[in-house]
Amino acid sequence: MKHTPEVTDDMISIFTAVLTGGDANRRLAAKLIRKLSPEARRDLRAACQDLDNLIDDVWLEELRERRPWKL
Repeated sequence: MKHTPEVTDDMISIFTAVLTGGDANRRLAAKLIRKLSPEARRDLRAACQDLDNLIDDVWLEELRERRPWKL
């Protein structure tokens, strides 16, 4: 997952546009995704999946910490 600084900046811009929301930002994110190479798209997808898994892991960990254990 080694990319040029420009590709990395585009990936960051994609995440920023999606987080900001709105139709214009969605179109911008789509435009930036189309600009990526197949390898960069694959890595972006993998990063999104890793982020999704991390969010789930944190959420589950927080639930475990709050749950009183019965012995």
